[in-house]
Amino acid sequence: MANNMRKNKGKTFPQLQSLQSDAQFWHKVKVFLFDLRHFKERTDSRDRLELITDPSYIAAPYFDPSEIHKIKSFIPEGCEITLGQLIEATLDEKLNRRMKKRVATADYRVCAAHDLAPVFEQAFGVRPKDFQKDKKFVKTLTADGLVLRRP
Repeated sequence: MANNMRKNKGKTFPQLQSLQSDAQFWHKVKVFLFDLRHFKERTDSRDRLELITDPSYIAAPYFDPSEIHKIKSFIPEGCEITLGQLIEATLDEKLNRRMKKRVATADYRVCAAHDLAPVFEQAFGVRPKDFQKDKKFVKTLTADGLVLRRP
């Protein structure tokens, strides 16, 4: 078994180092995480997020089908299930909790920034404050957007 893969019940899954080794892919992950936290302040973040149609948020325009599969099959450190399963479970739990609390207002929506961003950040080992310190990333994001022109 390669050192950048993990075994789980006879299947092989990518580890975080494997995901980070592809500069273009990792840039997309960082843009996705950044956008989840900055959609209110940045119109480019909001514009990209508003194109998502998949409830898991692991979708275009951020990721192509092979990248979506890679992300959904990734098993975060210390987790026994894939990230796709973790997101599905989180969405189910948040929706059930909201249904109990929001009966009076009928607002059952799950907030990607508050409900999903922390799950993705923990899975990928990225903290929201990392972006504040990484001025180069923000500059590259502003110049290149989602597609990294200079890997």
